[in-house]
Amino acid sequence: MESTESTRTDDNRKLTIFRAAEAIVSERGASQLTFSSLSERSGIDQPTLEAMFPDREALLAAMIEHRLERFRIRWRAYESVLPDEPMRELKSLLLSNLSESNEEKNLDSAILAAAASNPELLQTTSDDVQGLFNILAESPLGLAQASILFFSVRGYRLFEQIGICPMTDLQRSEFQEQIMRLARTLYEQKTEN
Repeated sequence: MESTESTRTDDNRKLTIFRAAEAIVSERGASQLTFSSLSERSGIDQPTLEAMFPDREALLAAMIEHRLERFRIRWRAYESVLPDEPMRELKSLLLSNLSESNEEKNLDSAILAAAASNPELLQTTSDDVQGLFNILAESPLGLAQASILFFSVRGYRLFEQIGICPMTDLQRSEFQEQIMRLARTLYEQKTEN
């Protein structure tokens, strides 16, 4: 019983830390994510933070894993509500990428900034991406067409992530609808042949 309570407390503390770190990155930029700023924002003393994460890279690696887990949860949620049909997995992958929050986009920016000086931080992400490409290759559209859809979504996200996407909310909605329509059209064309 005590270990379950201890695990829950540790999980809650990590969630508090990750949310505080995301807020710092979102509001002030990745360079301002320090143990001092994190302690101030999270209310967790600096020695406790340093005991949990020996250095900034360990913190970022844990944040990346947390970010990937949130993505997997959203992906499974989309998959659970979409009709059981051959395109369900690909559609849920696209929708889960299109529906990421601003905080997640800001965290991705922080991850990219940190990875510029330490590419090893992306190893977890790289392993996850290989799994995504396996899913694209196994989709009814095949790797080439599924990749076109996936890279369209990721390119759109990258432009948003670095703050250069000039689209209005209406244009974003139309883009998302067109991606899903294109997925359906490509599938229909593939099954007709």
